[in-house]
Amino acid sequence: MRTFTVPNFLTLLRILAVPVFIIFFKKNIAVSTAIFFFAIITDVIDGVVARLSKSRSVLGTMLDPLADKLLIDTAFILFAFNNIPALPMIPDWIAIVIISRDILLIIGWLLVYIITHNMKVEPSVFGKFTNFLESTSVMLLLLNSVFSLNLNLEIYLYATVLMCAISLFDYSWKGIKRFG
Repeated sequence: MRTFTVPNFLTLLRILAVPVFIIFFKKNIAVSTAIFFFAIITDVIDGVVARLSKSRSVLGTMLDPLADKLLIDTAFILFAFNNIPALPMIPDWIAIVIISRDILLIIGWLLVYIITHNMKVEPSVFGKFTNFLESTSVMLLLLNSVFSLNLNLEIYLYATVLMCAISLFDYSWKGIKRFG
């Protein structure tokens, strides 16, 4: 199994996009939006390419979800704790819930790995849907800023938080079952 694959390269591009996204967030939200959109597209493309070319790798199965968490958590932190009047703010507790879920998932994965020596990461339907809601939440917040859409995203963000909780419960239950 090869380590350097096109999907892994795309995942690395997504990771490298995060600091650029941060830099432009306060300077030029339109550029930051384009960077986030590019990063999300690479996430979709790397998954499709990995499946079609049968180039899935152990590195990719670990890096891909970490790249997602890094990008999405960074965006939620920026929206929760920004002090720019032109940008929408989200309640800080939303960012805290999303980031806490991701930290708990990483800790859970580490525990499963330490105890079982199995590093296989299996995304669930709930996890994929949560990732979709988180990504689209950030994209809508960014588009709302760029185009002054005045969208009320409160219910959408609450649904995202609810899905975070459901997916955390689902992953926790599956992790506990792996211990026998």
